[in-house]
Order: sequence, then C-alpha cells, then structure tokens
Amino acid sequence: MRNPSGFQFYPGKRLPALCRDGVTRSAVITGQADTWFSVPAAVQVTSGGKRRTVAGFLSHDMAGTVCFRAYLYRANHALIPWTSHKPRLAAAALRLIKATAYGHGAPGYIWDWATDHSRALARGCIMFYATGQWPEGGCAARAVLRRLPPELLPQLCRFFDKLTGLYRLHDPIDQSPVAPPPPPLA
Repeated sequence: MRNPSGFQFYPGKRLPALCRDGVTRSAVITGQADTWFSVPAAVQVTSGGKRRTVAGFLSHDMAGTVCFRAYLYRANHALIPWTSHKPRLAAAALRLIKATAYGHGAPGYIWDWATDHSRALARGCIMFYATGQWPEGGCAARAVLRRLPPELLPQLCRFFDKLTGLYRLHDPIDQSPVAPPPPPLA
C-alpha cells in the first residue's frame, strides 16, 4: 500500500519487523529514509511493567526479511536482548522422559532399566525427526515432540545416547561402578 504521494515506506506506517532477539515486533517508521538501505523506525517493548520505545532503523537481511536494528548509542537499546530464547536441551529431555515414564505409552508398564529407556528415547527422537512418526512412543510423547523445533531432535538423540552411556557405567541394581572412571582431564 502506498501513501497519496506514491511512497511505500512513509512516516507513521507500521510494519512487522524481526528484532535481534528473534521476536517479530510492530515497528513504526519515524522519518524519511536517510539511505538507500535503511529507514528510521522505533519499536516498543515492555520493561518493568512499562512500555519503552527503542529507536533504530529498518533494513532487510539476505533472505529479504524486514529487520529492526536498534541504535546502540541510544538509551533503551539494551531492552532488546542480543540472543533469541531457545529451549534448554535438558528441559526438553525432561519433558520427554516424563511423557514416556510408562513404557510404550501403556500405564501398566514401567521401564525395567534406565539404559533401555534412554536408548528407546534416542531411537524415537531420530525416528520422529526422519519420518514424523513414533507409533510406540505414545500420544504424550508425540505431543511433546510436536512442540519441539525440528533442529532440536538430533541434539536430543545425542543427549540420550550419552545418557545411555552414563547409565552403562553403573550397575542398575546397586548403582556400583561397573567400569573404572575415566582419568581426570589434565
């Protein structure tokens, strides 16, 4: 949509813009373009229960997405964090372990060995990543896996493989060490 003068980007227009923390916010253009590749703009963020304005400019990234870049010399630029929030791997693994605490989704079955449980979770993560199916995982496990980003599933597979290796170091009955511990790092 263009304004009456024929300009597409004019002061007062709102655009969805991707900020540096990975959140898409509504940016308002605050002035005329000062260069060929950027337009002055501002977004609002909530900090301490109050709305704060962060000044910056709009530009495009290599994929053509409109991005908001905060002016680093202005007062409120620190209110937009530098990194996006990503779910911690251990928290995702814990949700998956809780969802599969009863083996194969059956309420009467409990895993006999923790090694078998973690090995099944590793295979299930890689199977769900490859095919989108995990029939023996149960509906609770599939619900957890659907909510996770797909790029996290191979990392979860490696996490459960390492967990399987750690469980193999100890006897499952009395938790005594089976293999000697690795030498300390020098």
